[in-house]
Amino acid sequence: MRGLFTILAGMGLACVLAAAASTAEQRHVFHVTLNATVTKLWSATTRATRDGCPTSTRFQGRDSVMFRSSRPTTIVVTFGGGRVTYTPRAVRSLDLVVDHRGTRTVTTAAPCQPRTVNTRCGRGQRTIRGRTATFTRSGKNEITFSHAALPFASSSCPGETAQVRAIRPDLHVAQGEVSEAALARPRSTQTALGSFEQTTILEGNETGSVVERVHWALTFTPAA
Repeated sequence: MRGLFTILAGMGLACVLAAAASTAEQRHVFHVTLNATVTKLWSATTRATRDGCPTSTRFQGRDSVMFRSSRPTTIVVTFGGGRVTYTPRAVRSLDLVVDHRGTRTVTTAAPCQPRTVNTRCGRGQRTIRGRTATFTRSGKNEITFSHAALPFASSSCPGETAQVRAIRPDLHVAQGEVSEAALARPRSTQTALGSFEQTTILEGNETGSVVERVHWALTFTPAA
């Protein structure tokens, strides 16, 4: 009987150890880089009477912010208890390239002398270094970036109507998919991809549209 108890006790201990091993945390280290582009394109027309002349003004512009990692961020991905955590939940050492361009067309109609004036805006571009983008695990196999308040260019040329100005695309609108099962078995590089596109039709005293496009790739390369 004592031998039977010993066997059963041994089997019970083996089951406990096996359960502990199955729930033990796994940690894998990755070098992570981000490549992303956020773009806003607009074409808006307003109409008014100026000095007794019917006048329409068409604003066409393109703003973009590109994100590029100047060097990888080391992130530890932990698996355990059915949860996946990223430490830190941030990609650092980002260079942002802000680009701005556009045209403005002003047309005057009868009874005034009909005329059209086209203005091509000077292209503006600047680089901002050392920025950070934070993210969360928003669901299983899903990553979402936090609101980043992107530094879109502000310029009087071509100008923005009130509705256009209110639309500010950002990284957080695009959720990305990643294979957590592949990250748990890091044999090769894995990339989370996020994409979003939306067109807004302007209404009221403004006609035209605004197109928002967001694309990003978060690449996890095993550290060893």
